[in-house]
Amino acid sequence: MKINYEKDTAGYLDITFGPKWDYIALTRPYVENFLLVNMTEKEHIHKVGTAASELLENATKFSGDDGIRMIVKKSRHKNEVQLSVYNYLDKQRAQELIEKVNYMNTQDSFEFYIYRMKESVKNKQEPSKLGLARIYHEGQAKISAFYHEESKIIEVRALFTV
Repeated sequence: MKINYEKDTAGYLDITFGPKWDYIALTRPYVENFLLVNMTEKEHIHKVGTAASELLENATKFSGDDGIRMIVKKSRHKNEVQLSVYNYLDKQRAQELIEKVNYMNTQDSFEFYIYRMKESVKNKQEPSKLGLARIYHEGQAKISAFYHEESKIIEVRALFTV
């Protein structure tokens, strides 16, 4: 997949790896150190680092043995950081994820986060499913998801104002 880097990009980080849980823990500090070069606010760096971990965990759960790609871009002229995670996913799961993201974006971030926390407590046997809600509320990110049907790749994007 070809990624188009805008002329507005002050810096970017592009990482591709196999879906292995161990890589997630290594990637977060790498992302945070990259952001230290481009930003000074530790609060924003922490938000993007947390989102990277959450999105990579989701990608690792659903990508099988295929690779995962993560791109972090810092805008030169806007106070924005964009985090994108790409992984292979079947069309049905991709549509379900897109619907969840679209629904979440219509909700108040705090109320949605509390709702997901309550659901997590009720369903202790299942995974918490708090990742996107956490990015949406704690990270104050705009989240979107796109499915590239020809390549069977889902892209989940979080846009942060920094």
